[in-house]
Amino acid sequence: MKRQLSHRGFTVLEAIASIFIITLALTTGIMITINVRNQTIATNERILAVEVGSRIRDDIVNNTTYTELENWMNDQEVIVNSINCSSLATPFSCDVFTYISNGKTYDTNVVITFLVPSTESTLYQVVHFEITIEYYSNRYLTMDGIVYE
Repeated sequence: MKRQLSHRGFTVLEAIASIFIITLALTTGIMITINVRNQTIATNERILAVEVGSRIRDDIVNNTTYTELENWMNDQEVIVNSINCSSLATPFSCDVFTYISNGKTYDTNVVITFLVPSTESTLYQVVHFEITIEYYSNRYLTMDGIVYE
């Protein structure tokens, strides 16, 4: 009496291959979910940074004059941040670095650059400045502003 063996089971190689495919699919799904989450957070942080940048720009435009900025800049580019603001004796309040949005203070993430006056900007009495905000890990937002006579 010979007994017949059933060959309906999986081999070890087939089991390992199926585990590998399942692991690959799960890993891909998790990575996509993490990337979408990070993009969503970065987008929300960018919206908040735009709000803060707009408030800073409005504060500078509304509370300084062309003449004050021109005399203070002395025909040079001036870079202002929360660390050097008070030592530069800026014609605007250093409180612009303390704006809070959604519980986050952007003080160390903000840099305001007053650009070197060009011939045209001097002729039209315009001071150009840029506000750069790091809103998420190595992601920057730059907003332009002008003060004119």
